[in-house]
Amino acid sequence: MSLLHNRGFVLLWSGQFLGILADWSLRTMVLIWVYGLTRSGVAVSLVGLAEALPLLALAPVAGVFVDRWSRSRTMASSVLVRATLLLPLLAVSGRTGFPLILAVTFCANAASQFFMPAASAALPVVVGTERAGQANSLLSLVQGAIAAVGPATAALLYAAVSPHGVVVILIGVYLLAAPVLALVPAPRPVAAAAARTTLLTEMRDGLRYVRRSRLLLALIAMAFVALLGVGALSVLDVVFVTRALHLRSETVGVLFTASGVGQVVGGLGVALLGRWIARRYHLLLGLSTIANGIALVGYALAPSLPIAIVALLLSGLSFPSLIVSFMTLIQLVTDDVYMGRVMSLVNTGMAVAMIASLTLGGALTDIFGVRQVIGGGAVMLIAAGLLSLRIIRRTPEPYVKPAREPVRVAGSTVGVAR
Repeated sequence: MSLLHNRGFVLLWSGQFLGILADWSLRTMVLIWVYGLTRSGVAVSLVGLAEALPLLALAPVAGVFVDRWSRSRTMASSVLVRATLLLPLLAVSGRTGFPLILAVTFCANAASQFFMPAASAALPVVVGTERAGQANSLLSLVQGAIAAVGPATAALLYAAVSPHGVVVILIGVYLLAAPVLALVPAPRPVAAAAARTTLLTEMRDGLRYVRRSRLLLALIAMAFVALLGVGALSVLDVVFVTRALHLRSETVGVLFTASGVGQVVGGLGVALLGRWIARRYHLLLGLSTIANGIALVGYALAPSLPIAIVALLLSGLSFPSLIVSFMTLIQLVTDDVYMGRVMSLVNTGMAVAMIASLTLGGALTDIFGVRQVIGGGAVMLIAAGLLSLRIIRRTPEPYVKPAREPVRVAGSTVGVAR
């Protein structure tokens, strides 16, 4: 809890809370809105594709600029751009506005590709690599609280003030986040100031850096399998509520809240056990992924809303340990100079899997049923957990830059790594 005395971390924590709250609420509102307009599982999957395609198109390029720019200004600019991009949604008045909703979703998620790599790169700078796990645990509480409050609130606001009212509120939240994020003490890496290479060269450097790390490659492989299975599940909850449970689409907010409550409790557990798990992130990642998959199997089979709530509560319990261990393992082995590019390459691999999942998920849901698709995805998530336990055998020491000593060469002084 001493991290809460770190001003930079508190600013990062607060700014991420506002930005992610707006993101979750926007996503929930758009899914309900689109399904209300179209009553189509394919249309809902198209929303997911509009979210995932920017990952594939922009993530590698975004990572280069994140490593060139100030991380704090990048985060602040990203939320300001998203606030501006929401304005066209105020013109949507019926089913004919569906393409515009997709376009806004695509552009807003394109702006997000600069936010999350910058936030991930800022964290070790603000708190130190050795405390990244503890900081990620506290940030997981933010995400859990958002998952508990944001979607349910968005669903209630959707019913109370219309989607246009929700859009106006979310623009205000993004605008509040911008100045907070701008104050985070996370400038651009020192080495970036001296870099004079091309965009393509820096992209290749990032790719070579990842290829040299067995752990980073293993994490990308594990995430690919997981997202291939559950990528479509992220947009199918509203379909599950209406088709499997035969309830109103707004009821999806109750399920999101249940998952969020589980995430808050799970996040507290990870934070309290921070010291014990510090050398066991590799085990935590595999076991929590398996537990999450088992809970989602129960969700797919749930015959009623109360049982579905319990299943998602259990799924939420395991999610913080999954995301904390995944992010911390990346941050432990990655040099700050490459952090933006590494996160972007990780996101690119996940995007490929998610797009494949979403492309098939909506169509398979309309053909075979939403329970079957969710259950199949849950089984693949379990497989990803088993893969993780098989290929990631230890938690590495925090990355430390090699020390440099001055050496005289032809009358000048240069630095040489020890």
